[in-house]
Amino acid sequence: MKLRRQVIPVVLSALFLAGCKFQAITTIEASGAGELRTEIGFTPDERQRLEAQSGNAADFCATERAPTGMTVTEERRGDETWCVTISGFGDLDELRELYAERAGVTINRLELTGDRLYYDIDIDTSSKESNFSTFSSTTWTIVLPGALVDHNATQQIGDMLVWELMPRSGMVRLRAESRLESGSSPETGAPILGLLGLLVVIGMVFLARRWAKK
Repeated sequence: MKLRRQVIPVVLSALFLAGCKFQAITTIEASGAGELRTEIGFTPDERQRLEAQSGNAADFCATERAPTGMTVTEERRGDETWCVTISGFGDLDELRELYAERAGVTINRLELTGDRLYYDIDIDTSSKESNFSTFSSTTWTIVLPGALVDHNATQQIGDMLVWELMPRSGMVRLRAESRLESGSSPETGAPILGLLGLLVVIGMVFLARRWAKK
């Protein structure tokens, strides 16, 4: 599925202003599908400046037309305003496309192979071309399926891996690997289900023959 590039107008303006907070939460299921949630937070002063710049106070976080599958909402957290977007993806290829819409993200490896999921990306926090170079704080969170094998996250909270990126700290690598539970891998799930089905059929035939002899 080809995703159309759509940028929230106020967020586009925020990329030229330091001080805003950014959070991204990516949840990946064993099938490779999942959800990407992004959040940008503004203080009252930041919101006031951006409203004056855009001339749009009524729909601060609104888009003219959001892509299919994306929702955009405005949340108040204390005195801060947060613009939240949520996009679902059907597989890792669609997640790559979502990441590619944000300048400053480089995908080194993002794939399901056998019973392993490999997640390896770079975030550019410094260059002028990067969407992440002006934020006062960037929090990147992922939730991977199965058991975590290795990662370089700042902290682990249950099954969540969290990276706290220092502002303008150059290229930051985010790396994680998880092992899927037996039977949950897309490559192994179908053969296992087929084997179980065969065993059920054999059992039914065996019972039918025993009943026929009685």
